[in-house]
Amino acid sequence: MDLRPKHSRRKAISPVLATVILIAITLIAAIAVAGFVFGLFGSFTSSAAVSEISSNFAAAGTGSALAQPASAPFCQATAPSSGYYLEFSNTGTANTAINSVSLSYGGNTASVSISNPSANCIAKAGAQEYVLFTALEVGGAAAATGQRYTGSASLGNGGSVSYTGTFQ
Repeated sequence: MDLRPKHSRRKAISPVLATVILIAITLIAAIAVAGFVFGLFGSFTSSAAVSEISSNFAAAGTGSALAQPASAPFCQATAPSSGYYLEFSNTGTANTAINSVSLSYGGNTASVSISNPSANCIAKAGAQEYVLFTALEVGGAAAATGQRYTGSASLGNGGSVSYTGTFQ
């Protein structure tokens, strides 16, 4: 007669199979941790990727240095029908403010800060933003047709966008 209880007659999984299962679980956990630490599964942070995609600067006669228009917003989300502007595109996943814009030509530079950029001049994720100007005279030198200009815009996320072009 067998005196062992019935439940002790069951067999467990083999030690080899148990080892394989433990190694598989460890590998899956290591891959998941590495994915989050080293960014293998993509970025979970939002960032702005702003670039200048077009500009409309015509040579002008005399005028003042870069200035905010008195009757229109300094920045707007739709293309202006006329005037001087820079068009920026944000292909990132986060919004950022355009804090200031500078324009250089003829050896002189003008820079204008945007008042309250976090409310007035936001480069929205996946959209365009137009920065408008009233005049293009820098340091008393009027722009001439065909003259090259350079400039940059400082962004609220600490970045900057450079641009170049030719006056039309």
